[in-house]
Amino acid sequence: MIKLGRLAAALVCLATLGSAVAAQSFPERPVRIIVPFPPGGATDVAGRIIAERLSKVWGQPVVVENRSGASGVIGTDMVARAKPDGHTILVGTFAANVMAHLVQPNVPYGRDAFAPVILLTSAPNMLLANSNLPVKTLGELVAYAKANPDKISYASSGTGLSGHLGVELFADAAGISMVHVPYRGSAPTGQAMVTGEVDMTLALVAQAVPTIAMKPDIRALAIASAQRSPQFPDVPTFAELGYPTVQVYAINGLMVPKDTPRPIIDKIYRDAHEALQDPELRAKMQQVGVDVAGSSPEEFGKLLDDEFARWEPLIRSRRVKF
Repeated sequence: MIKLGRLAAALVCLATLGSAVAAQSFPERPVRIIVPFPPGGATDVAGRIIAERLSKVWGQPVVVENRSGASGVIGTDMVARAKPDGHTILVGTFAANVMAHLVQPNVPYGRDAFAPVILLTSAPNMLLANSNLPVKTLGELVAYAKANPDKISYASSGTGLSGHLGVELFADAAGISMVHVPYRGSAPTGQAMVTGEVDMTLALVAQAVPTIAMKPDIRALAIASAQRSPQFPDVPTFAELGYPTVQVYAINGLMVPKDTPRPIIDKIYRDAHEALQDPELRAKMQQVGVDVAGSSPEEFGKLLDDEFARWEPLIRSRRVKF
C-alpha cells in the first residue's frame, strides 16, 4: 500500500511537471479565438483587439473565427469539443454561457464545459425608441404601454441576448407587456430601427451610436447601467427613473475547454491581463463603447454563476423560451 501510495504521488508530480512544461512552451502553433457571433459586434471587436495583442506577445498567429448561430451556441459548442490544450479559445458571452442554459432546450454543452480565464469587457445596454412611438421619456413609455398592451414591438439581436432579457426585466418591473422581434445580430437590429420596422430596442452603447447616427430622431430613453454613459451623459439610468434592478450588461471573456491544464490557463490569463493594461488597447475598447475588466478566472466564474442565479427567476416566471 505504501509503495502504491508513493507511486500515485509520483505520478501526480509528473503530471503537474508536465503541465508546467507545456505552459512554458505554449503556444506551440497558431491559436484560434472563436467568436460565436457575426463580425462587427462588441464580442467580435473585443476578440479581435485581444487577439492582435496576444499574437505579438506569443509570437504565433492568433486567428479570430466567427462561428455564429443559435444565439452563440453553435460557436460555443465548437470550443467545448476542442482539444483542451489552450490552442482553441472561446470568447465567452452572457448569451451562450448563461442565458442559453435558461432559455434554450437541449444545449449541447453543460455550464461546467468551460474553464473561465479572464473577463475582458462589459458593455451596458441603452433603450432606444423610434420617433413613430409617441413617447419622449421612460415614464411616457410605461403609460403608453399600459394603455396599449402588446402594441409596442422591440427588436433584439437574438433570443436570450442582453437586449432581449433586459427588456423583459424592465417590462416585469414596470408591469407592462410588449412584443419581442428577434433578429440575427446587431446590424439587422439597427437596420430595423432605422427603417421603422420596430418601435424600440435595448442596444449596446456601441450599437446605439451608429443607429442614432443613421436616424438622429431616434430617442435614447434610459441606460441600463449603474452610472450614466460618458458617450450619452444626458441619458438617465433606469435606477434614476425608478427601476434600480434594471442593470443589463453584455459580458465578454476568454474561456477554454474545462480540462485545459491550469498552468496554461494561468499563462493565458497573465498575458491577456497585461495586454488589458495597455492604454492604447483600453482606448480602442472604450471607443466601441465597452468597459475593460480584467477579472481573474475565479472572479469571472463567480460572475457567471451570479448572473445565472439573478436571471433564472425572471426567465421562469415569464416563461421565456428560444
